[in-house]
Amino acid sequence: MRRIALLVALFLLAGAGILPGQDRKTFDPIDLVNLKSVHDPQISPDGSLIAYVVETPVPAGERRNSQIWLVPSDGGIPARAFVTGGVSNSSPRWSPDGSTLAFLTDRENSSAKNRTFQFAILRAEERKDIAPPESKPGAPEEKPAKPVNQIWLISLHGGEAIPLTAIPGGVKKFKWSKDGKQLAFVRTDQDTKEETERKQRKEDHIEVDANYKFDRLWVYDLVARQARLVTKENMNIDDFDWAPDGSRFLARISQTPRIDDYWRVSKISILSASNGSIVKTLLEHAAYNRISWSPDGRTVLFGKPGPRDITGVPVLYNLETSKETVLGESYPATLETMEWDQDSKSLTACGVEGAAPAFFKVDASSGSLTHIGKQATTEQFTLSRDGQKLAFLGQTMEHPDEVYVNVAGQDRMLTDTNPQVKNWKLGTSEELSWKNSKDGKTVHGILLLPAGYEKGKRYKTIVHYHGGPEEAWAAGFHGSWYDWGGILASHGFAVLLPNPRGSDGAGTSFTEANYRDWGYGDFQDSMDGVDLLVSRGIADSDHLGVGGWSYGGFMTSWTITHTDRFKAAIVGAAVTDLFTMATTSDIDPSYLDGYYGSLRPNVKLYDDHSPVRFLEHCHTPALVIHGEADVRVPISQGEEFYYGLRFLGGETQMVRYPREPHIFQEMEHQRDSLERMLRWYDSHLH
Repeated sequence: MRRIALLVALFLLAGAGILPGQDRKTFDPIDLVNLKSVHDPQISPDGSLIAYVVETPVPAGERRNSQIWLVPSDGGIPARAFVTGGVSNSSPRWSPDGSTLAFLTDRENSSAKNRTFQFAILRAEERKDIAPPESKPGAPEEKPAKPVNQIWLISLHGGEAIPLTAIPGGVKKFKWSKDGKQLAFVRTDQDTKEETERKQRKEDHIEVDANYKFDRLWVYDLVARQARLVTKENMNIDDFDWAPDGSRFLARISQTPRIDDYWRVSKISILSASNGSIVKTLLEHAAYNRISWSPDGRTVLFGKPGPRDITGVPVLYNLETSKETVLGESYPATLETMEWDQDSKSLTACGVEGAAPAFFKVDASSGSLTHIGKQATTEQFTLSRDGQKLAFLGQTMEHPDEVYVNVAGQDRMLTDTNPQVKNWKLGTSEELSWKNSKDGKTVHGILLLPAGYEKGKRYKTIVHYHGGPEEAWAAGFHGSWYDWGGILASHGFAVLLPNPRGSDGAGTSFTEANYRDWGYGDFQDSMDGVDLLVSRGIADSDHLGVGGWSYGGFMTSWTITHTDRFKAAIVGAAVTDLFTMATTSDIDPSYLDGYYGSLRPNVKLYDDHSPVRFLEHCHTPALVIHGEADVRVPISQGEEFYYGLRFLGGETQMVRYPREPHIFQEMEHQRDSLERMLRWYDSHLH
């Protein structure tokens, strides 16, 4: 019997790709940047199928490779590729009857090119950016236009995908009407023929805050094959949802398409679906939360600013009584995505509680939350029409996102997109909480223990700060080019992922608790977490490192200008000078205004919270990393810190990455930055 049991065990291990005595490989940067990503799980109305997107990394300069896959929700047969073709296929959305998938793709529409494609555009006579360029006899052949996303349809009953739109500039996002007869979509204004010709003559000057290209709302009629411009007025459609009867839209609108207005200066209005006029404005100053209309048409969901205008608070607004109901007002969690249940009496929501992703049931009348289970991502899930099945992205410390289904409270993993991960040497994780030693606030975080961890042995430890600050580390797979935890654990480091005040996961008051306090309360929260790991015999106090990206870069630069306990630091895309950040970032003035107030009367406050004002106290070797095309945190922020340290004789290096915005896009740059991160920590914490 023991022999049989051993053979069974060997068989199971071999099936997982691991044999006894076989060493798992170390998780390296090249492995991370080659991971396929899984996202956007969409369950069919009857709950039988789940469509989702798989994106395969490609070298810089190549077209994005994303494909749409299908998997049965009962797990009866393996997932299969459904919409493919070596191009970008994304945003699968089921028709209300479940017979068809609409999706976005940048594939070539040969029938439109040959002018056999029937597609009419209405109410856009005044739009000079709609008409295709005229072809003149004898003129040289024009350079092919850059591929753009259009809406296509594919039937679940067989046949090829067919195009719906062929509109200049393409489609940004879309939604089905409740009856399935129309699709509403957003298109961004494009250059007119005259503007294009001017730029071709190199008369390409740019007037700042002028000549805006707005995101406008359109409606496509599937029977008439006509796209009709809805919003002619100059207003930017940031988000929208259909009314159940199709007569109106709920919309979050900003006065310009500037990202600062998109996030911080918008309003909630109801628009006429026929002519785009504003029927009623429900909220003049809205937050960036997603919006939706209840199935019974009586209530809408949107976000309003928190007490200090830092975070967004989800609310339900009754259209008949104008009553507002705040969701989860006293519950110590942060809600992310919410979906209406069909009876309109409740919603299903996902979010973060402490450092754990979780599902909640939301009572629509009271706004109260009921915890209904853990899940492993915070944003992407969909419900079947009867609410009995829930499709979501799940992950563990040992495996990145995959498609899961929840039925009767039980989770089941349906896909295995990156099977190679089973052979990687990964650590283990633990959810932590501790008290701030000065004011007693409870702080949550994640501890990643190194692969092969031995209790009682102290380890080189990295404090890795998240961005935001309104974000949060959560239990799951820690492996992206700006989430270094998994790689560090595989290479023998312990990693502390703190969620200090200002983070999501503990309610609105905690998220807004770093008001006018960057670098003080949040810094103490994090240092107390380090002290906890030292007291538990995990962290080696003589071998500590620190690092982070964006706000995490701010926290890193603040940390090493206020303590000498760290022997190495990675300062990634960091905010280092609040004054110059407020005058150069694309999300200001509103972003820093929310935390510190108007710039002129609060200059000293801005300076008092700027790491560059404390450079003379920095004795920690710092690697500064920044993208040259970063408009969120301009590269001048990194330069101020780097050149300031050089001027003062500090040990520092800086690496600039051409073309990269705030979030790096090119896999070669992602890999290089991760390899430099490992070398920096290894060389200074040996």
